[in-house]
Amino acid sequence: MAEMSPIDVLRRYQEYETELSPLLLGLLSLPPEALKGYPFVQSIGQSQASPGILAPIPAPQGQLRLVVQGHGRELGINLHQLIAWLMGDRERRRAIPWFRAVYVILSLALFLIVATLIWHGLEQIYLLLCGTQQNKLGAFSAIIFLTLALAVFDLGKTILEEEVLLHKDIFRHSAIRRTITRFIAAILIAVSIEGLLLLFKGSLGQIELLWPAVGVMGCAVGLLLALGLYVFLGAKAEAALVASSQRPPPSTGQMKTGTLARRGIRRSK
Repeated sequence: MAEMSPIDVLRRYQEYETELSPLLLGLLSLPPEALKGYPFVQSIGQSQASPGILAPIPAPQGQLRLVVQGHGRELGINLHQLIAWLMGDRERRRAIPWFRAVYVILSLALFLIVATLIWHGLEQIYLLLCGTQQNKLGAFSAIIFLTLALAVFDLGKTILEEEVLLHKDIFRHSAIRRTITRFIAAILIAVSIEGLLLLFKGSLGQIELLWPAVGVMGCAVGLLLALGLYVFLGAKAEAALVASSQRPPPSTGQMKTGTLARRGIRRSK
C-alpha cells in the first residue's frame, strides 16, 4: 500500500494517454485562478511553443513531472497526483498512513508469536540433547514449533511487504492475485509440513495418525490445485481485460461501411 512507483505511474499514464491529452490541453484555456483549484498543477509559466505535451521527466522525491505547453503558457503537472485524481484515489491515499500503522502493529504481534514458538522449539531441542526427554517422538514437538514459527513468520513478512513496503495497485487484478497467492502459499507450506509430520509419527508406531495424515495431505493437494486454478483463471481474465482496453475504436469509415451493410441486408430481406 506504499506510494505508486514511477514505473507504475508511467504505465497508468500510457494506458490513459488518449483520454488525458485533450483534458490537459484544455487546461491551457483556463484562467490562472481556476488552475489553482487542481492539486496536480504545480507551476504556471509563460511559453511561446506550439500546443503539445512533453514526455514525462524525473522530479525530486521520486516524482514525475509533465509539461503542457501552448497558448502562451507552460503548465507543470505532477504526474503522481494527476493519476491519483484520475483514478479517484485521493481520499484513500490520505488514510494510507493509518492503514500502514495497523499493519505494522499486526506484523510486530506476529513476530512476537514467532519468537515464542522458536523459544519453545529450542527448549524441546535442549531437553532432547540433555536426555531429560525420554519420548522417542519428542523431536517432532520441536519440529512442530519451528514449522509453525516459519509459517507465522512468512505470514507476518508477507503482510509487512505487501501492505507497507511494496506498492499494491488495488485497481489491477495482478496485485490482488499476488497477495492472495503469497498468503495461500504460506498456509500451504505449514499444512504440508504438518501432514508429513503426521505421516512420520504414523510410520513410527502411532498407526491411528495415518488416516488423519492422509486427510491433511489431501487438503494440501486440494488447496494447491485450487490455487493453481485461481492463478490461471485470474491471469487469463486480466489478459482479456487488457486486450479489450487496448483495442482501438473503429474509425468513422468503418462505422459508415458497417451501417450501410446492415441497411443493405435489411432491404434485401
